[in-house]
Amino acid sequence: MATSSPSQRSLTVGIIGFGPFAQFLAETMVKQGHSLRATSRSDYSELCVHLGISFFRDMEAFLASDNDVLLLCTSILSLSEVVKSIPFRCLKRPTLFADVLSVKQHPREVLLQGCKMLEMTCEEHDKLAARSQFLTHTIGRILSELEIEPTCIDTLGFKKLVQLKESTMRDSFDLFSGLYIHNRFAKQQVIEMHLQ
Repeated sequence: MATSSPSQRSLTVGIIGFGPFAQFLAETMVKQGHSLRATSRSDYSELCVHLGISFFRDMEAFLASDNDVLLLCTSILSLSEVVKSIPFRCLKRPTLFADVLSVKQHPREVLLQGCKMLEMTCEEHDKLAARSQFLTHTIGRILSELEIEPTCIDTLGFKKLVQLKESTMRDSFDLFSGLYIHNRFAKQQVIEMHLQ
């Protein structure tokens, strides 16, 4: 395992939401020598054991543990909604709650090597997510309902549609419904698509 340089102290990083993006970040941070803890609605305990990460099924126990930084890796709710849902009374040191952008002692470029961080408001994020992530999931679900399958004469475009369907269907319906229910801009997207 890689160790931190003297100017880059090792951190205990708590991750809330351990889907594909969080897993990608976790692999990078473990290689950098950071200690990780994670919690998620789905059970990722086996994967976490494989990565050397402590997995908590109980949110309160997770928040009661000492973390230098908390990363919110959720794609269902905007950051403001997630923050409202976290019982901060459980934090031993609530002043240490931070997103990656506000870590002063440890530059975000070190924590998230290879990732481009964009600063934006929750509203800006949700508008973009409705036009990209929600739209992608909606089309993928429609393709699944149409039961499209590969054929012997597939064009490159059709192959990409099949890949989109398969990729989308690997995610839970809870994720898809959450993208709609908790993002007011997704509802406008449905109206524009004339699917309501």
